[in-house]
Amino acid sequence: MRILLLAPHPFFTQRGTPIAVRLVCEGLSRLGHTVDVLTYHEGENIDCPGVRIHRIDQPRFVRRVPIGPSWQKIVCDIALARRLRRMLRETRYDLIHAVEESAFLAARTGLPFVFDMDSLMSQQLVEKSKLFWPASVIFKQLERGALRRCVGVLAVCESLAREARKHQSNVNVLPDVALAANGACALPELLIKTRGLRLMYVGNLQRYQGIDLMLEAFATIAPAYPDAVLVIVGGNPAQIAAYSRKAARSKVIDQVRFVGEIPFDALARTLSFSDILVSPRIKGENTPMKLYSYLMSGRPVLATRLPTHLQVVADEHAFLVEPTVEAMAKGMRALIDSPELRERLGTAGRALASRCYGLDSFRQRLEAFYQKIAA
Repeated sequence: MRILLLAPHPFFTQRGTPIAVRLVCEGLSRLGHTVDVLTYHEGENIDCPGVRIHRIDQPRFVRRVPIGPSWQKIVCDIALARRLRRMLRETRYDLIHAVEESAFLAARTGLPFVFDMDSLMSQQLVEKSKLFWPASVIFKQLERGALRRCVGVLAVCESLAREARKHQSNVNVLPDVALAANGACALPELLIKTRGLRLMYVGNLQRYQGIDLMLEAFATIAPAYPDAVLVIVGGNPAQIAAYSRKAARSKVIDQVRFVGEIPFDALARTLSFSDILVSPRIKGENTPMKLYSYLMSGRPVLATRLPTHLQVVADEHAFLVEPTVEAMAKGMRALIDSPELRERLGTAGRALASRCYGLDSFRQRLEAFYQKIAA
């Protein structure tokens, strides 16, 4: 098939949804499909047979598109809609693969389309601020319309799949992938030279990730564990500066290392420098992509006891705690004090990731879905 994939975000960039879209592109390429990707002006090109990248022109006043809902995203989505109309006039496509809110655009084309649901805009708006509640109502109606019109849904996790099944019968869960391969790229020297018992977080530094919770919990246990180091991988310079100030105010700056962003291909190697991996997310129901790679690393995982994690792991796979400073600190202490517990959880987590969330499982799920769509 000739497929038009709509990616309403900077692509390719090294964060959750763009990484998932790259995996879909590679999977569709392996299945012999031809894929045109229409995306924002920002991002790197990818080298994948049968996949071509088409970008909108950079809108005026938009230099960088932040994560989550924003006025920059609205402006870019308007430009994406205009470019979409032009591409549909110039090329005949068999199917549109629409990621997130681009499904609203696909629903107006008259072509069959897949709704690739990595998140729901209606939920994101309310999570960002209750002031966006009126807009979230509008987006909820758009989501329901798109779900009813699409030929099938690929939901990144079970909580989104449950929402989709209220309006669409052909719903499949396509979880993110545990990235096991090690790239050859160099790692930051600060990461390599860090010694001691290393608790590590990898990901963006948005508030919903629970970075404040993690730092405050670490500050309560750090005096009792002078050899413990909290390694934070990811974030832009402004976020790193803000959290560095917070660590300084908490008097733990000497035990915290801000490594900054790492290349996508270096994730597995980066995780090998950890002793304990932390996923302190406090909002959202979609599972963070890093959780799968955390598990595959064989290191013990400390995570909040919320649906975002519980739809993937249970107490046998990870140390789950309530999203409070006291509970997170207690989890840190328990894992630091018990090498046996760390070993048991790490082994169980890796077994789960290998069995259910490897690249082969991802490709098999994608292939089965597209065979059903083609039929």
